[in-house]
Amino acid sequence: MRNFRVQPLTLLCLLAAAVFVVLGVVYFTTAAKDLPGFFPGHEAGATHHHIKHGLAMIALAIASLIGAWFSTAPSRPESS
Repeated sequence: MRNFRVQPLTLLCLLAAAVFVVLGVVYFTTAAKDLPGFFPGHEAGATHHHIKHGLAMIALAIASLIGAWFSTAPSRPESS
């Protein structure tokens, strides 16, 4: 098995992916009127859900996971 480097960037990308998944679930399950005021898409009195916002959050989560995967590249042997 190869030795993988776990860098702070890897942990940051994994944390960002988890946050984006949670935000995506919030957008899928919460009506626009019930979103917190600081969320993009909050509309007073609106009863619809922001599916596109949720899909964008899931896409960002996937991009963060890809970034985490690329940041765990095995170390290269030094050539002389």
